[in-house]
Amino acid sequence: MDKLLVSIVTITYNHESFIAKTIEGVLIQKLNFQIEFIIAEDCSTDNTRAICQKYEKQYPQLIKLIISDNNVGAVANERRAMLMAKGKYIAFCEGDDYWTDPFKLQKQVDFLESHHDYSVCFHRYQHHYLELDCFKVDNCDYLFKKIDTAGVDITIDMFFDNWITQPLTMVYRQTAFNIYTPLQYKYYRDMHQIYHLLKSGKGYLFAFVGGVREIHREGMHSMTSMTYQCEIAFKIANELFEKNKTIEVRKYYEDTMQWCIYEYCGGSKNKYKALIMTFKLFFIQYNLRKFAANIKRLIR
Repeated sequence: MDKLLVSIVTITYNHESFIAKTIEGVLIQKLNFQIEFIIAEDCSTDNTRAICQKYEKQYPQLIKLIISDNNVGAVANERRAMLMAKGKYIAFCEGDDYWTDPFKLQKQVDFLESHHDYSVCFHRYQHHYLELDCFKVDNCDYLFKKIDTAGVDITIDMFFDNWITQPLTMVYRQTAFNIYTPLQYKYYRDMHQIYHLLKSGKGYLFAFVGGVREIHREGMHSMTSMTYQCEIAFKIANELFEKNKTIEVRKYYEDTMQWCIYEYCGGSKNKYKALIMTFKLFFIQYNLRKFAANIKRLIR
C-alpha cells in the first residue's frame, strides 16, 4: 500500500446530479496499492464544486481538487489534471459516469503489471439513458460469443470499425501517452487519446462490466442533430488523417465520409452536402464504382 500506482482523473462541469456517484464509484474500490484521485472542476454554475469540496474535506489524503475562477474548457481542464498526476497508471472517469465493480482497478492494474507489451486496457460498460431510465449494454457482444472469454485484444482497426469503449473503462500506462498530444488537434476528442495509446502498445478489453455511462441531453454528443454529428465527425476524421497518414486512419477517414453521405442522403436530407462529400471521397479513393453508387444515391 506504500506505492502510488494509479492516478484517477475526473473532469467535471455542471454535474451536480452525477458527481457524487462518480466519486462513490472510486471510494468503493478494493485495492492492494495506493491511489490518488484528482478532480478538475471547471467553474461550474451549479453545485458541482460544493459537492466536490465536501468529499475533499472527508478524504483529504485521497482527493486533490483543482478549481479556478473561470472556465478553462474540457481539454485544458483535463491537461491540468494530467500535469498533477504522479501514478504509474492513469484511470479516467468523467463527472457524469461512474464505476460499479469494486475490483475494477485491481483487475486492470494486475493485468498491466504482468503484461508489459500492453499500453492500455478497458472493460465493458452500460449506457444509462436518463430520460427513459433504461440501461443498455455496450455494442461489444459480438466479441464475447464464448461465455468463458475473459477478454480480447483490441487493435486500431477494431476500434475505428466499431466504437468499442469509453474513457470511464480505461486504465493506461502514463508513459504511453504524451500529455502534449491534445495540443496538436483543434478537434481533440477521446478517440484521439485511445488511438495514440493503441499506437504505443497493445490494447485489451475485459469481459466484465465495470461502469455506467450516463446519456443525457446536457452532456451527450449523440443526442445532438445528425447534421451536426456528421459535420463534427468529418472534421475530426479529416484532421486525424492530416496528422497521421497511416493505413488505419485513412480507412477511418474514408468510412467517415461514406457514413456522412448516407446520412446526408437519408434522414438529414442535405443533398448538397452529400454531393460535396461524394467528390471529396472520390478524390481520396479514386474509386469509380463507389463514386457512381453515391451519385445514384443522390439522385433517388
